[in-house]
Amino acid sequence: MARQGKLVLPVPEDEVEFATMVVSPQVPEKAVPLAEGPEIVIGAVTIRLEAGTTAERIAAIVRALAAPT
Repeated sequence: MARQGKLVLPVPEDEVEFATMVVSPQVPEKAVPLAEGPEIVIGAVTIRLEAGTTAERIAAIVRALAAPT
């Protein structure tokens, strides 16, 4: 759904929740370049990192994603 421009978020656990979101102009599907760096896929979410991202940085991101909420 995200590729169709629809934003799907889980139901908030508290009354107020905030999330950082970056919005960019829509790019035609065929013009999307292949990922050059590592990708972390969690369910329907893909986190694309820059080429040359250190193993320590990748591990820190994975630990943060695995932390209980």
